[in-house]
Order: sequence, then structure tokens, then C-alpha cells
Amino acid sequence: MTHVSNPPQGTLSVADLRFVPPALPPAHLAEALRRDYGLEGPQKPLAGERDQNTRVRTTGGDYLAKVANPSEDTVLIDFQIAALEHLAALDSTLPVPRMIPARDGALTVPAHHADETFSLRVLSFLPGTPLNVTNHVSDGLARDIGHLLGRLNRAFEGFSHPAATHFMPWNTLNGLLESRQLSQDYLPDHLRARCEPVIRRLAAASLPAMRDMPQVMIHGDAHSGNILIAPDDPDRVCGLIDFGDMIAGPVLQELAVALASLIEHEVDPVAISIACLQGFDEASTLPLDQLPYLHDAILARMILTVELLTFRVRHDLSGAESLARNELPRCIRALERELDTDPEAYTRRVLDTAYQME
Repeated sequence: MTHVSNPPQGTLSVADLRFVPPALPPAHLAEALRRDYGLEGPQKPLAGERDQNTRVRTTGGDYLAKVANPSEDTVLIDFQIAALEHLAALDSTLPVPRMIPARDGALTVPAHHADETFSLRVLSFLPGTPLNVTNHVSDGLARDIGHLLGRLNRAFEGFSHPAATHFMPWNTLNGLLESRQLSQDYLPDHLRARCEPVIRRLAAASLPAMRDMPQVMIHGDAHSGNILIAPDDPDRVCGLIDFGDMIAGPVLQELAVALASLIEHEVDPVAISIACLQGFDEASTLPLDQLPYLHDAILARMILTVELLTFRVRHDLSGAESLARNELPRCIRALERELDTDPEAYTRRVLDTAYQME
């Protein structure tokens, strides 16, 4: 059974959802990088929901500097580091970031500004173009994404961490999806009437069933912004980044996150799901008793995505203007299409093909 920390009670705030990246000045970041890592070069700020992310270009290659909020629990930082170290040891060919140790071997170092101490870590910078930039989705790409997630699932076998059950806002099984405040305040009016009965149905059956499934370690955030595409082959994945949303949960949830994002690109949801599952099955195994819940797992992710993106826009958080103009409307359209999908027909077609995979 999947156990997670309870969601915040009362009126949700930005701090409750940890959507507060720090703002260490570039000069202070450069000083820490030079002092502790021997790295110098131009900086390019990158998007980050909780961490301050910076691409650092050096003569020896590019690196990713991640600065955690001073209020971030250190056990969560250790969780990400331990996971990446585990993956590097189990499968060094996985296209995921690698931890870069400081000169003294430490995997985190302090950086100081205005009487605050920030935790800085450096990772390798993966080449490739994010899928949400290429906007090319095919059955072949979906299969390759599934294959990578299957490899990741196999590599995570045996890995555990005390922080694996922490409260993660994007986790559809943490109770936040059932929150009346989210649906009342952060679903567009035209969607609220359609989504609230669906949420009640999910809360009554599918979500409890998914919480009772065996839990494994999952990346939890394989959406199109974190999937990197090879420059020479639009159907090949060359990287998976951002391990900040990792949790323990059913493997079905890992696939649902990826599929919810792929379906946003106006593709046939059944064909894309089948291709992704086939790729996953090449490297790992999805228990067939979880497949009947795939549609609802995707739908839950889509509803929560619209709610949390709307939350970020309403609170004018980092990147809010771009979210309001691009990502949020795309997610709303995808959710509208998914609400029109016959779940039984979807499940029947996917299951028929899945059983042929045995």
C-alpha cells in the first residue's frame, strides 16, 4: 500500500505547495562554484518550481547548478542525491544527470547570502531538446519513452529512502486531488461541473485501489518538459531530467504522468498508450491487474495538472505569464478531450493489446 504524508489543511498557500524557488544572486553562485568546484563560466537561469536552476557554461563542458531553498528539508535533498547515485551505480548508461562532487568530494556545499545559507549541488548537464520544444510525438517516440521508464523502474529496484513518502503536490494519490478547495478555486468554471463528479468517482474507487497497489520508486515527473529528444532522431529519447518529484507509488502512476503529457499533443490516446506500454514491457513489467486503472490514473493527473498550473498563474509565480499563454490552455484542451473519452472503450482496446504482449 502507498502511504504518503497528508496534504496541508485549510487555505492552500504557495509555501504549503513549496512553489518557492530561492534567489541566490549570480555573483554569490559564481563565487561558490569557483571556490568549491573550480567551475567558472557564463550563467543561464533555467526554470525551476522549487530549486533555483542555472546552466553554467565552462571550457570543459556545461553543468547544472541547483540551489535549494533554505527552508527545504535536507532529507529531501539527500533523497534526490541518493537516487541519482543509486542509478549511476546500477545502470551507468541511463541518460539521467550525474552528481558532480566538489573538490573535497562533498555532493552539496553551502552558499551564503544575506545571512542565509543555501544548499548548492552540481549535476551534469544533459544534451538534447525538451519534448515540449520539439512538439513531435509519434508512436515510436512513445515506445522509446516507455522503454526508458521501464529501464528506470528496473534500476530503481531495491532502492528506498525515508523521504519517499513525503508530501509532493503533484502526486495524485496524496489527497490533494480530492480537496474541494482546489476544484472550487482552481478549475475553470466550464470544467468544474464536469470534473467534480469525476473526482468523486475517482475518490470512491480508483484512487484507493491505486493506493493499495505495490509501491516502487518512481521519477514522478516524466512530462514533456523533462524528456530530452536526440537532435538527430525525433523519435529517440536522449535524457530524463529533474528528479525533484520522486515518490514511492505504483508503477502505473509513472506511466500515467508520461501519457498525460503525451496526450496533450493531440495524438490518439489509445495508440500512444499502447506504444508506451510496449516499450515499458521491453525493459520491465507492468502488472496486468493495474492496467484497468490506467485511464483513471491519466485523468487524475490531467485534472491535478490544470488545478496546480492555475494555482501558479493565480499566484503569479515564476513563469506564470508563459504558463497562462501556452501550457495551461494546452492542458485544459487535453483534459476536455480526455473527459470525452469512453473509459471502458479505452481500457478494452489497451487491455486487448497488453495481453498480447505477454
